[in-house]
Amino acid sequence: MKKQLLTFCFFIPGLAIAEPWIDTRNAWLRADIEYLSDLGVITAPVTSWPLTWAPIIQDLENADTSLLSKQDLLIFKRVKRQGKYQTKLKTHSYLSLKAGNQERILRHFGDDRREEAEITSKTTGMSKHFAWNIEATRAVDPIDGEEYRLDNSYLAAIWGNWIYSAGVIERWWGPGWDSSLILSNNARPVPGLSIQRNYSDPFESKWFSWIGPWSLTAFAGQLESDRFVPRAKLLGMSINFKPFDSLEIGLRRTAQWGGKDRPESLSSFWDLLIGRDNCDELEGGCTADRSNEPGNQLAGIDLNWRLPTPSYQGSVYLQLIGEDEAGYLPSRKVHQFGYKRNFQFYGMSVTSYLEYADTENDERTNLTYNNSIYQTGYRTEGRSIGSTYDNDTQSIALGFVASHRNGDKFKVRLANVDLNNDGVAGNHSINQKAVSFNQLEVQYQKPTRYGLLGIQLEAKDERIDSFGYQDDKYNVSLSWMMEL
Repeated sequence: MKKQLLTFCFFIPGLAIAEPWIDTRNAWLRADIEYLSDLGVITAPVTSWPLTWAPIIQDLENADTSLLSKQDLLIFKRVKRQGKYQTKLKTHSYLSLKAGNQERILRHFGDDRREEAEITSKTTGMSKHFAWNIEATRAVDPIDGEEYRLDNSYLAAIWGNWIYSAGVIERWWGPGWDSSLILSNNARPVPGLSIQRNYSDPFESKWFSWIGPWSLTAFAGQLESDRFVPRAKLLGMSINFKPFDSLEIGLRRTAQWGGKDRPESLSSFWDLLIGRDNCDELEGGCTADRSNEPGNQLAGIDLNWRLPTPSYQGSVYLQLIGEDEAGYLPSRKVHQFGYKRNFQFYGMSVTSYLEYADTENDERTNLTYNNSIYQTGYRTEGRSIGSTYDNDTQSIALGFVASHRNGDKFKVRLANVDLNNDGVAGNHSINQKAVSFNQLEVQYQKPTRYGLLGIQLEAKDERIDSFGYQDDKYNVSLSWMMEL
């Protein structure tokens, strides 16, 4: 045991990544942070990713550790140690290899492989006012044909309490683990500009202090040219706040705007911004070709609520997203519900979740993520920007994310999915017909002196991909990452 602990302590500094935020590729770190949030140690909002380190470290520095159990203290120290290492003013370089027998079609929080095989080199670092990550990936036989990628690369500047960045940043908005209905890691990240609040301190004004700790993120991205409306823009804004220690609320909004032969004037943007983008709301209505309609929007709310029981009994969460707007409120909605609980098991800290989602619109089928103007839909490079399952799908997933005190990490996920249940071809990015399947995933990672080694196994009882990217019901992959 002592030898394992020494190996673990040796390895953690070697994987330290000097960045101002935590990205979407570490499910175990997210589980630890949410564990401490449920204990009340972390008071900052934690459901918009990437998540900034500054408020997390601030909460850990101010925490009263005398109230923590021995097992809770291990998690506290683990997160604090990572925060200290990852925000050091240093530069690090890494090399990683990932390979499997076929591509990853269904992605969930923490997944970092997309194609059959990938080799990635990255250099990341921070100075007092700047942070950067230069990440270059060579993908083998990728689905979208782009073999060379700069996904997850960025240059960021910290000014006051704001982080300004330009890059290709992967995002995940919402409390869900299996998927997010509005913005997930399913599609490749969109290049663009963003602004994000660094610390989440409450307002000092007595009129707004009730909001509690709050965070804000906004971005403007450029979609690809090979789509029905070439070079359309993807815009997004998210506000999270905690009026109570036990409740986090997220207000989300994204939009497709502009592009070839579409209006990009300030008045068009203003109409989009205030939600005046339906024909009956525009002055004079829409033109015959609807060329003056501003864009296509999604908006909604999500909640994460720790149950108010005398002893900790877990949290419930939900996400409600509207495909359209009526009376300045989201309409034509899809939804997601979940229950999450943390516990200890044979030296492991475990986060478990049970999550249900339904992307079949309450108005009609083939509506979610589709639009009569932006006919490529709410997708990029052939993948849904929202739910990993795209539209007209019901899914239920049971998952476990576990970290052992010796550094070993485990993930287990069981799911039942009714995919594209209306069975209409041409309106879905995964399958052109209805298919129901069960799925099992198991993942294991082990830190060694030679780097971080991992194996992931996935099995389905049906072949789900009708576009020919996946031939097998089984997907087996290996991964390795090491600091250079």
